[in-house]
Amino acid sequence: MTTSLSSEQVIRRLYQITSDHQKGLNLQILDLLAMGLDGFGLDIAILSKIEQNTYSVELCITPDDVEMNSGDQFDFAATFCDITCKAEGPVALEHVGEHHEYSSHPAYQAFGLESYIGIPIHVNGTLYGTLNFSSHKPFPRKFREIDIEALTLMASWIEVELTRREQELNLNALNYKLEQQANYDSLTNILNRRGMYTQLRQSLNQISRKSSDCVVAIIDIDHFKKLNDTYGHQKGDEALIKIAKNISDTLRNYEFIARIGGEEFLVWLPNTDQEGSAAVLQRIMDTVSDVSISTGKITISIGAYYFSSSQKQSTDFTVLIDELIAKADSALYEAKNQGRNRYVYYSE
Repeated sequence: MTTSLSSEQVIRRLYQITSDHQKGLNLQILDLLAMGLDGFGLDIAILSKIEQNTYSVELCITPDDVEMNSGDQFDFAATFCDITCKAEGPVALEHVGEHHEYSSHPAYQAFGLESYIGIPIHVNGTLYGTLNFSSHKPFPRKFREIDIEALTLMASWIEVELTRREQELNLNALNYKLEQQANYDSLTNILNRRGMYTQLRQSLNQISRKSSDCVVAIIDIDHFKKLNDTYGHQKGDEALIKIAKNISDTLRNYEFIARIGGEEFLVWLPNTDQEGSAAVLQRIMDTVSDVSISTGKITISIGAYYFSSSQKQSTDFTVLIDELIAKADSALYEAKNQGRNRYVYYSE
């Protein structure tokens, strides 16, 4: 087929293809490539991505006898797209072998493509790659202005969609970063107080439905002010980072640690009883003892509270969380009164 698609036909086909959002962008672009092949009567359609000197095939449609797949890479200078990008606009070649300049081009020597029509693709003002159609056979007529218009329309839609996708990715990355900043401690990279409340509400909701038990523990680094005064705040920060990491490494994937104060941490142990949690708390004390600052050993005090969902409780999870923390905090003070470097469970 060597008849051109009219602008109206291109617009109509573009609308049909681009309206089918359920397909996803890649399938829509493949439909667009197929439309171009029909319109130009060529054999090979490629959306490429260009990074420095590398030409990568993003999506393509080729005959069975042409071995090419998404992900294939070539030397950019050895492709006709090198000509297209230097031209900064559409390039149309009907019979490369008879062209006084391009018949010696590396692309012709390597691939033997006789006919080619391509256009650069830009995303946010930066070169992304090219949209191009080609064949090993010479084009039977001259490429006309209507062919260039059709190519430009297709490229424009791809540019818009690729730009939108990049913006969505950037927005998602920004939202993730903001969420991290809002819910995670910047020093230790564990949950902060805000993130802790979010996680506890979700976990308590599951526990209340499953009638499970849990333990909340408050951890305080013994004599941390003295450590800071003796070795400096930088060493103190290093200790906090190491302690947070060591404790995190002892926990299972459904348990978590949060930093709730300068040298205070909360550990949440769902789906466990007092006996099972005692083993976890002992592991935590052992792993913290491995952390040292210069010649000084670090110890911690832990106050824990065992809670069963069968107990009478507040239906307001925020109130319930504050009650659990208050009781664990009370046990922490008892651990300090008993001489520190130990864990104590809350007792009525």
